[in-house]
Amino acid sequence: MNRINTLSFALVAVLFVNVTRAQTGPKVRFTGGARSIISNAGIQVNDSIPDKTTAKKAVGGYALVDLGFNISPNKNTEILGMIRINNKYGGFYGAGVAFDVRQLWVKGIIADVVRYQLGDINLKQTPFTLYNHNEDQMISQPGVFQLQRDIVNYETFYKSNTWRQQALSLDWGLQFNKFVKELNFNAYLTRMNATNFGNVQDRLFGGSTVDLMQSSHLNVAYNIAALFDVKGTALDTNVFSNIVNTVTFKYTGELDKLRWKFQGEIGNSRYHYTIDTTAPTLSDFFINPTFTVSPESKQWEAELGYLNVGPDFRSPGAQSKRIDYNAQPNFFNRYKQTQMDRPLNYGDIFGNSQLYRTGINPKLMAYNPLINNVLPYGLATFNRQGIYLKGKYSTPNEVLLAEMSHHQLKEIRGQGTTALRSFGMTRLQLGMNLGKYFHWNRMAKISGSACYQSTQRTGQFAFESVNLTSFQTGLGMELEILPSMDFMLGYTALNGKGNDLISDRNAFTEVIDFSKFDAHVSQTVTAAGIRFRFGENAYLAGLFQQTNDQNFNQTFNNYKINQWMVVYNMTF
Repeated sequence: MNRINTLSFALVAVLFVNVTRAQTGPKVRFTGGARSIISNAGIQVNDSIPDKTTAKKAVGGYALVDLGFNISPNKNTEILGMIRINNKYGGFYGAGVAFDVRQLWVKGIIADVVRYQLGDINLKQTPFTLYNHNEDQMISQPGVFQLQRDIVNYETFYKSNTWRQQALSLDWGLQFNKFVKELNFNAYLTRMNATNFGNVQDRLFGGSTVDLMQSSHLNVAYNIAALFDVKGTALDTNVFSNIVNTVTFKYTGELDKLRWKFQGEIGNSRYHYTIDTTAPTLSDFFINPTFTVSPESKQWEAELGYLNVGPDFRSPGAQSKRIDYNAQPNFFNRYKQTQMDRPLNYGDIFGNSQLYRTGINPKLMAYNPLINNVLPYGLATFNRQGIYLKGKYSTPNEVLLAEMSHHQLKEIRGQGTTALRSFGMTRLQLGMNLGKYFHWNRMAKISGSACYQSTQRTGQFAFESVNLTSFQTGLGMELEILPSMDFMLGYTALNGKGNDLISDRNAFTEVIDFSKFDAHVSQTVTAAGIRFRFGENAYLAGLFQQTNDQNFNQTFNNYKINQWMVVYNMTF
């Protein structure tokens, strides 16, 4: 059967190319990529009981090709269809080959006014309505880890904080001669789940933005994002809706050769069920103004912001997380003689795309307090208020790049007590291009980053005491030792210690209980590799990575994973 599918696909491709060649003008463009990974890993567990039940080695790999056709049947229409051919190593003559449709969309212009796209679409609105926050990557990853991160981003369609959805989007605009410069409209609609004609309604997610550009200095926009059930699509008459309304604004000016910008977002949300008397109606607001200043050279920039997000603010489009912390690792998911579940560690989240979600979740997802306890749901994290500072600097020739930020926040409403938790987070990122500094003709880069987080609470009772700290670090180097041949080295670590109380929530996102969280861990990942670059869009790399997981509270659960990988990646 696989041979028939392969032959059919090849025949269709040949016929398609021949037909399009007979037409005048460029009608078809090819796009896609190819990737192959071979992996060999081993685990060493620190346990007094000999393990005779779980595997200690894991060997695997795959090869895939994404082949897409960009078709332009006329000047106002473009179609993309992309097929994925995937084969896990071990198959032979087509055994184990899988054919999937990776992308499919149509876009064009109606009457030279309205732009539309139907099918697979990357959607983004504002940080509080629809936004894919990267809240679990608190430090910049060295290049040797970024190779795996790039694969994850490609697989999950993470690009510029967008969510990949199957939707319909429309946008159009108007231009004026007086008083108002532009008025732009955008709308989208996607189906989250289908009805079962019983107790599950059709659930849609839609939104729109009306953007008014008064001048080059003033911009104001109204945004709405709504997750809602379609009444009448199932026998159950209980209908859910979550609506977020916001206003964004931006005003820019100049003073003494300094450029300044005052911008922000303000809005509210309403979470509601029409029939269920046990379901609460949650309603709250947020405000997030910022002031930014920079010189004309843009050599540096400083930003001061204020954040106030109510405890009952709910926005699934902005609060959905990338990583599913309830998922299991894709290898060594069980270890030790007792075959216990191996929890996710710092190394698992680098290159395992199976842990990452591509859809919006209507419920609040779990998070790891050691990775991000301050803003686990990005800027849209509820029950937070306070200020933050950001700054960045670069030398004129970009030899040195530096970024820093500090958040000082606290809760608005106590969780199980009137005492409030306070949060602090400081981040620093540095990068130096030694090749430019010493005027070398080859690439030479070093980087370093760090993130410190603290969660504190005091009270008259013992259970109110919270003291949790975590520290993330990253160091990396990329050195072109021969033309197009790079040596790469990286180190990253997560260290955490202390305690906190994590809220347990019901199906309506209400707090019903608390789980005690105690931690004293050190998780490190060290990696080295050689990369051969074949132009800008293709490389072959050999990598070694060691993950060391130390739990000082439960030393018998400590383990180490050594992994070798050969990666070939190409896009076209």
